[in-house]
Amino acid sequence: MNDDVVNGGTASVLARLILPLRPEWRRIVGSYVLATTSLLALAAIAVLAAWGVGGAVVHGAWPPPAWWFVMGGLVLLRTLLTWREMDVSHALAYRVLARLRVALFDAYARSVPARRREHSGRAASVAMTDIEKLEFFYAHTLAQLGASLTLFAGALGVALALMPSAALVMVIGAAVVALTAWAGAGPARRIGAEEQTEREELSERLVDALGALREVLAYGLQDRVVGEAVSGTRRSVRTARRRELLARLIDGARELILTGVVIGVIASTLLAGGIGDPRSAALAPAVVALAVSGVAAVADAAHTLSELHPLVASAARVDAGLRRPPVVVPVVDAGPPPAGPLGIRFREVGFSYDDRTRVLQGWSAEVRPGEHVGLAGPSGAGKSTVIALAARLWDPDSGDIEIVDADGRGTSLRQVADAELRDAVAVVEQDARLFHGTVRENLLRGTSGRTDEELLLALDRVGARDWITLDDELGEHGARLSGGQRARLALARALCRKPRILIVDEVTASLDPETERAISQVLSEVDATVIAASHRRETLARLDRVVRVDRPIVAATAGRPPSP
Repeated sequence: MNDDVVNGGTASVLARLILPLRPEWRRIVGSYVLATTSLLALAAIAVLAAWGVGGAVVHGAWPPPAWWFVMGGLVLLRTLLTWREMDVSHALAYRVLARLRVALFDAYARSVPARRREHSGRAASVAMTDIEKLEFFYAHTLAQLGASLTLFAGALGVALALMPSAALVMVIGAAVVALTAWAGAGPARRIGAEEQTEREELSERLVDALGALREVLAYGLQDRVVGEAVSGTRRSVRTARRRELLARLIDGARELILTGVVIGVIASTLLAGGIGDPRSAALAPAVVALAVSGVAAVADAAHTLSELHPLVASAARVDAGLRRPPVVVPVVDAGPPPAGPLGIRFREVGFSYDDRTRVLQGWSAEVRPGEHVGLAGPSGAGKSTVIALAARLWDPDSGDIEIVDADGRGTSLRQVADAELRDAVAVVEQDARLFHGTVRENLLRGTSGRTDEELLLALDRVGARDWITLDDELGEHGARLSGGQRARLALARALCRKPRILIVDEVTASLDPETERAISQVLSEVDATVIAASHRRETLARLDRVVRVDRPIVAATAGRPPSP
């Protein structure tokens, strides 16, 4: 947890997340109005009921007809408001959830986590668990907090008008309740942070185990994985029980405070000599109910605030995700790429990862429009880095990368609108992921307006039509397919976009010779500029020329196959 949160920046970190929720602010305010009206109606029912009972006991008569009419109206209003409040808050919850996840996705899309050493299990925990906690806060809790404080202010004002001594008891009771919240804040924050850390570590272990399931089975690590998961779960459960025990102790203290408020109001009435006055005696139960409603509202707010400490940690992680620095500079005065065939030019490009040594330094090369060029070099030399830079997934630290037209005129990638750049450039990575769904849905990712005939033609081109159909379900990440089949479908998906530049990264690296020849043949026949990083001779031999990437100083070599 960052220092801002530890040092009491609860309100600030939660307030910062209001920014992506601005389109929902009117609905959040509307939810507060509904919650406040509903809570005031409930308090009014309690106060009127106490007044009616007090009058009946003291005067021995039923309440007047107006009392029954108002009580019936309040009960009906409370019923309608409860239903409406639930309806509005649930609808708002889904909208908040969507807004925060879209904002987080946009931040990750701008920053491309792969450039940094980050764990996907932690990122998944932020996107799912943390945002779900925040959704409940902004859609439900925030309105309830505001309603509770509004009720206390209203109850205090009425008590001042009816019985100032009771108002003083309310202020004292509310102050003691707030004190319990302050006293429990430190331990609750520490235990909540500990619990969240344990859950994150457990999530990371499970993600690692599921991602390496074959290795786990092959090395007989099932018992060890299960044991670690059970041990982590037990630690998390023990910490959760400590948190719950602390919450129960604080809640018990607040119940005692409410009892003290009741006694204090009655005592203040006795000291004021009001019991001897029938009118004051009939009013006393209503004042007690009013005081209890007001202080109970503060107690509820204090309880909610004491439960916010794990939530603040979640808010801090989401806030950090939303404020991730982009790995590509936002385009200013963006325009479309040049018309016609396109090439790529690298001018003295330098690049390094955030926590690693420099990968490229002063590297220059050019791929002419329509040319098919291979990138060769030893592992770790920077071939995949060149691929990512050419697709503008990252920006170089120095130098520039240009899109080149048929006349050799260059336009910096920083001056091309991102959406139009994505239309012109398609990328197939070595570990390209297929999405859960049908083949048709996967082929249409990133494009639209393609007919089934065009999709089938793409399957034909990669030799996939004889073993799969457009309606076949692929499963998560294409789990039902072999590596070669996934590579073919990933290439078919890129071809469906009809790119002017096709960038391929080691797509044949782990394929059998037959599949490699088929994929290499497809690449050689693509009617577009092709840049293919590979260490396989079969793939490189079918390209027009080969550019070698060496580290740390890279030289462009044309027309020569890579050395063994």
